[in-house]
Amino acid sequence: MLSQNNEKKKSLFPFPLGLIGLRQTSEGGSTPTGTATGNISGTGTGSGVATDTGTGTVTPPGAPSGLNYTNSPFAFLQGSAITTVTPTINGALTSCSSIPALPTGLTLNSTTCAISGTPTTWQASSSYTITATNSSGNTSANINIQVISNGSSWTARTMPSSQVWTSVTFGNGLYVTVSRNSNVAASSLDGINWTARTLPSSQGWISVTYGNGLYVAIAQGSSVAASSLDGITWTSITLPSSQQWSCVTFGNGIFVAVSTGSNVAASTTDGMTWTSRTLSSSTNWNSVTFGNGVFVAVSQVGNVAASSLDGITWTARTLPSSQQWQSVTYGNGLFVTIALGSNFAATSLDGITWTSRSLANFGSWYSIIHGNGVFIAISTQGTLGNSSIDGINWIERTLPSNTLWSSIAYGNGIFVVVAGTNPMMPTNISASSP
Repeated sequence: MLSQNNEKKKSLFPFPLGLIGLRQTSEGGSTPTGTATGNISGTGTGSGVATDTGTGTVTPPGAPSGLNYTNSPFAFLQGSAITTVTPTINGALTSCSSIPALPTGLTLNSTTCAISGTPTTWQASSSYTITATNSSGNTSANINIQVISNGSSWTARTMPSSQVWTSVTFGNGLYVTVSRNSNVAASSLDGINWTARTLPSSQGWISVTYGNGLYVAIAQGSSVAASSLDGITWTSITLPSSQQWSCVTFGNGIFVAVSTGSNVAASTTDGMTWTSRTLSSSTNWNSVTFGNGVFVAVSQVGNVAASSLDGITWTARTLPSSQQWQSVTYGNGLFVTIALGSNFAATSLDGITWTSRSLANFGSWYSIIHGNGVFIAISTQGTLGNSSIDGINWIERTLPSNTLWSSIAYGNGIFVVVAGTNPMMPTNISASSP
C-alpha cells in the first residue's frame, strides 16, 4: 500500500522539487538570462528564463556624396561597345537613375552608377543628370554624352542648284563646297541646309580645304585659285603655273597642292603667295593629305606614293600594289588610301611603309575621310559606302541615292558628301550622316 502511494507521488512530480517553478523551452531546456551590450540590450535575473525587456536602434548610413564622372563630356561611337565609365562616389548607395534616360543601348548600373553598353543611335551632345540614392539621401552629377555617327545611316539633302560638285571641306564651323566649270560654291552650318556662294570666276574648281583661318580652293587646268576668310566672300589668287591641279590640303602651317600628269606641286604659308615645288616623279598625283607631321601624296598610276616633312622636299614611296590610288586621308594614327575600281586599300603608320588592306567590296572608290574615330569611304557609282574603326576591317554602308558621289568631309559630328565626278552630269544631291 505504501509503495503504491509513492508511485503516485512520482508520477505527479517528475522533476526534483528544487527545480519546481522553472519553465521549459521548446527544446526542453531552460533559457539563461544576462546583460547584452551594443545597440540591442537586455536584462535578466541570472538563472532561469530570459525576459525580453531590451530595446535597440540601427544607425542608417550617411547620404552618398561627391558623385563625379571625371571625363565628361563623353563622345561615343554609334554601334561600338564603350569602355565602361565608372564614377567616383563617397558612401554606399542603393539605386542610381538618369534624367533623361541614357542614349539607346547604354545602361546605368543601379548600385555603382557605372555606364556601359553599345549606343545604337546617333545624337548630338545632350545633358544628363545622374542621381545616386540611399535611405539617407542622394547626390547628383551632370554629364554630357554625344553619340557619333558611324556612317550607317544617311539622309539625302538638296543643294542650292544643280552643279558638278567636286569637293567639300569643313572648317571654323562651316561646310564649304565648290563646283566644276562654274563660279558656284555653297556653304552650310549644319551640312543640311545650303546657301549658294560665288567664286571669283568660272573655272574647273576641283578641290577645297581649310586651315589657319582660311578656305582655299584650286582649279584644274589653270593657275587660278581662290581664298576666303568666311567661306562666303572669295578672293582670286594665282598658283605658280597652269597645271592639272587635283588636290589641296593643309598641315603644319602650310597649304600644299598637287597636280596630275606632272611632278609639279606648290606650297604657301599664307594661302596667297604660292611657290612651285617638285614631287618625286612625274605621274598622276591625285590626292594629298597631312598627318603626324607628314604630308603624303598618292598617284592614280602604279604603286607610287610620296612623303614630305615640310611640303617642299618630297621622297618617293611604294604602295603595296599597282592600282588607281584615288584618295588618301589620315586619322587615329594611321594613313589610309583607297583605289578606284577595286576593293584595294592600304594603310601606313608613317606614310613610308604601307600594308595592303581590303575594303568590304569592290567599288569605284573615290573619296575617304576620317572623323572622330571612324574612316568612311564613298564610291562614285551607285549607293556604295564603307566604314571602318581601325582602317583595316571594313563594313558595307549604303548612301541614300544612286549618283556620282565625289567628295566627303567631316565636321561637328556629321559626315557630308557631295556629288559631281562627271562634268556632263550636274546634280543638286548631297547627303549627311546622320
